[in-house]
Amino acid sequence: MDLELEVEGLYSPALAYHNFQHAQDTISAAEHITRRCIDEGIRVDHNVVYYALLFHDAGFYDDHRSLGFKTKEAYSADLASIRLRERDVAPKTVDKVTAAILSTHKDANFVTVEQKAVRAADLSGLAADYDIFKKNTADLKAEHELFNAVILSWPAWIENASKIIRFYLSQEIRLMSYFVNEFGQSAFHQAVRENLERLIEER
Repeated sequence: MDLELEVEGLYSPALAYHNFQHAQDTISAAEHITRRCIDEGIRVDHNVVYYALLFHDAGFYDDHRSLGFKTKEAYSADLASIRLRERDVAPKTVDKVTAAILSTHKDANFVTVEQKAVRAADLSGLAADYDIFKKNTADLKAEHELFNAVILSWPAWIENASKIIRFYLSQEIRLMSYFVNEFGQSAFHQAVRENLERLIEER
């Protein structure tokens, strides 16, 4: 069975944002990131990045705590480990993949090039064109309401989302010139700030 078809079954279409399309979108974003890394002389393991993004939100709909996992990322990493080992992927590669998946947790550290590339690809939607950014914000609102059995007003959700986005803006990925250039500025952070400012203005 094709790996992507198998992994697609681990994603729930009931989720507006953390579905298989999101995994595919992050893989596409990573292709641009890894290509720029190569152009700038930064070595990156494509297989680790690909596998990590393919699985990084697998099982997101499931109750990870009832399954014995502290975080959704830990559960996704376990799902990846099981299936990659079944396919005889080298243990060293599997370990790097699981570490990269764990690096997508909000409070995680991201040290290696692969971990930074995976985290950057996962957050790439924040710096997307505004219409995509706004749709992602609405989809995340729908998921929050689904998981928490609540209904939030749009202004209330924007306030909540703004805090999370500002947290990510406080971090520096420092992977390549897109994230930190010779002037100490980041095109990624600038795009996210502009999206956030417009979202707040429109609420």
